[in-house]
Amino acid sequence: MKVSHFNTFPYGGAATAARRLSRRLRKSGVRSTFYYSRSDRDDVVQIGNKSEAIEQTQIAAEPSTNGLSMFARRREKKRLREIWRLHNEHIATRPAGEETFSMARLPDESTLNWFQINSDIVHLHWISFFADYPSFFRSIPDHVPLVWTLHDQNAFTGGCHYAGGCEKYQKGCGSCPQVTNAHSRDVSVDSFQTKRRALSGRNVHVVAPSRWMLDLAKQSPVWPRTASFHHIRLGFNLKKFYPVDRIHARKQLGIRSDAFLIGFGADDVRSKRKGVGSLVSALDHVSTDQEVEGIVFGSGEVQSTGRVKKFHELGYVDSIDRQRLIYSAADVVVVPSTEDNQPQVGLEAMACGTPVVGFDTCGIPEMVQNGKTGLLAKAGDSQDLAKQISWIINNPLQRQQMGIEARKMMELNHDSEIQAAQYIQLYENATQFGRKLKAA
Repeated sequence: MKVSHFNTFPYGGAATAARRLSRRLRKSGVRSTFYYSRSDRDDVVQIGNKSEAIEQTQIAAEPSTNGLSMFARRREKKRLREIWRLHNEHIATRPAGEETFSMARLPDESTLNWFQINSDIVHLHWISFFADYPSFFRSIPDHVPLVWTLHDQNAFTGGCHYAGGCEKYQKGCGSCPQVTNAHSRDVSVDSFQTKRRALSGRNVHVVAPSRWMLDLAKQSPVWPRTASFHHIRLGFNLKKFYPVDRIHARKQLGIRSDAFLIGFGADDVRSKRKGVGSLVSALDHVSTDQEVEGIVFGSGEVQSTGRVKKFHELGYVDSIDRQRLIYSAADVVVVPSTEDNQPQVGLEAMACGTPVVGFDTCGIPEMVQNGKTGLLAKAGDSQDLAKQISWIINNPLQRQQMGIEARKMMELNHDSEIQAAQYIQLYENATQFGRKLKAA
């Protein structure tokens, strides 16, 4: 069986999850290849080796407009004019720092070189800013099953990646609260309808790591009638993510401190959705006699607070060896996201035997078992978050037991071998379903 994974970048949360899955599938005998569209980080691409087939997507050459008929040239000019009008009217003037929003139609078409790919299964991950939906899906033969793992909501909305409580995607979007100059026929409607047309009649199988995300996806009419929905948790190589002696881990990281260490990490720690504001506010109200410091990794910095004077800023971390040390060095990892699927930072921490504190919202309570593998605070309540952090600081024996239970939970639910087996079964079912559709 040949499976082709597609993701815009070779780095970031979605890419990390996709590449881990692809590696595990290859060990299970599947011819799995990870394709990415572009990268400005050569160091990440070079990580790919014989155990991980990773390639830059080959886009079929677009015909020169000189060779097109007058009708085709006019149609292409109209397409580009519409795309740029929607972009300039609704997206170009969005305030800086807003959550990501992406269009389904792009100026550059993304017709795959199917002769090169020629896959039994197309497995989609995060394809925003890469896939021009009309040309991308048109280049994939109709009989090829599409498996789509949802890393955020974008696949089934009119452009937003997290809806922030908006339910307009359930009726095809319009008057989008995340764009400028919103109205009933704005860019969100255009993108939603474009996605719906591109997926119409296709053999689509939707996967989400969290039941929360899966339930949201089911409520969107973007999918074809025959689409199937599946819950498959994220998988991890637990021979690489495991507990390390805390003192040793801190020494290896150059942290000369006996303070209580609170861990926090994200691709971009400044993201509002990732909750750094709630974390900083909570840390100011932590109640303990112990000295408290922070250990932060990812893009961006966290400002020190009145209660926590020092943050150990470690920057962007790709190495699993270094990640393992960071999680083991921390006494607790906080995941204060206000909207999230299934944060890998929390799961990686628990694999390393470190308990997690987070908000009781979205996909977080599916991985943090309150009082067993960590603690949950009321959604968005920084005061309650401070209360839970204080409790876990002041109760070392219970904290240690939570870390042990967290590791057990990961072994039971999140081993990459389990995840790969579930996907292989899905691939086989999707292929059989495709044969039935073709024969009908």
